[in-house]
Amino acid sequence: MKIIRIIFWFLVLVCFAGLFLPQDYQVNRSIEINASSDSIHQLTNDLKQWPVWNPWLELEPSIKVTLGETTKGVGANQYWSDNSGGGRLEFIASAPRTGIIYNLWFNDAKLPSVSHLNYIAIGNNKTRVEWKIEGEIQIPIVGFYIAQMMDSNIGSAFELGLTNLKREAEQ
Repeated sequence: MKIIRIIFWFLVLVCFAGLFLPQDYQVNRSIEINASSDSIHQLTNDLKQWPVWNPWLELEPSIKVTLGETTKGVGANQYWSDNSGGGRLEFIASAPRTGIIYNLWFNDAKLPSVSHLNYIAIGNNKTRVEWKIEGEIQIPIVGFYIAQMMDSNIGSAFELGLTNLKREAEQ
């Protein structure tokens, strides 16, 4: 009986904590690329170029991507579906010197996550690219726990994507 009581209070504590703890997350990764921001921007600003460097198709073969009418610059958008649902993205800012910002909606999320690919000049024909995503897990009780795992879940994919981007930009 004592074990059942301990398990009960533990579950109450987990649920209570999940209701009141923050559900936001942020994941950041960066890489130095021996290329100008202009040449990097040609790969990141055009959704038709994303398959050559973006890690998601490599990591999840079930993904099916549908490009929108606009594929470059502000307003470029795409939809995807996979075994776990899908989502969409839309570019909200784009500049060859500073990078792109895009909104991501996972599944039926009401609020988007915001992702950045920032370019920072660090020398002659050398650029640091920072890939960042921030958002909020909009699932009651378990959102906090999922948010705590986002860095380990997404971080390695960002690293792979940045490595692929470096390879393509330096060719």
